[in-house]
Amino acid sequence: MNTDLLTERLKSVGFHLTSNLIEGILEDASKDNVSYSDFLNTVLLQEIENKERINLDRRLKKSKLPFYKKIEDFDFEFQSSISERRIKEAMTCRFIQNGENILLLGPPGVGKTHLAIGLTIEAIEQGNTAYYTRCDDFILSCKKAEQRGTTGRLVNKLSTPDVLIIDEMGYFPFDDLSANLLFQIISKRYEHGSIIITSNKSYVEWGKIFGDDVLATAVLDRLLHHSTTFNIKGQSYRLREKQRAGVQPI
Repeated sequence: MNTDLLTERLKSVGFHLTSNLIEGILEDASKDNVSYSDFLNTVLLQEIENKERINLDRRLKKSKLPFYKKIEDFDFEFQSSISERRIKEAMTCRFIQNGENILLLGPPGVGKTHLAIGLTIEAIEQGNTAYYTRCDDFILSCKKAEQRGTTGRLVNKLSTPDVLIIDEMGYFPFDDLSANLLFQIISKRYEHGSIIITSNKSYVEWGKIFGDDVLATAVLDRLLHHSTTFNIKGQSYRLREKQRAGVQPI
């Protein structure tokens, strides 16, 4: 059969990888005297693996993660206040199946964002969808959505992914609008969609973040009902790197 015609037919059924490699695949199969079943199995496996790579790349892109760092890159020896065993349990992603949340608390520079992103990458690699936003970006998005009359669309967008990551909560105070929209999102995701939050504030300080103790209590009530909290009390990675470079804190 003409390989040009075969290539077109492969493309028509979505076998783009095979269509690009068909001449080499046919030559190898003929040279190695491969059976029909083994040949078909090889082609199908290549296409499945290629589609999985494409889908993984698509989920990573849609997640809006600011960088790529896996849990394996985390220095548990330096940050000994956090249990590697508990983090590895979280890496199973059972918390997503159960609609549970993960909250990472601690001072700046201790690796909260690294852990949040590492867990998110693991979730994405296991087939889950995710969306990342820094708290200040979320507050800005709320303002823009109000101006455009699309706050409902924003709530739905952040209620849809399997995992929602809200990073650096506590550095920027919420206004009434962003606090209300966040409460709506958390309520819609309650027991259905998982949330990963990093914060430099203890729970008793969340009333200051929201400017409303009652709202903070309602938010925490939903977040903590099914959740795991990691309190990180170690030193700052950034401070360690500065010290290694010979820069001493003032």
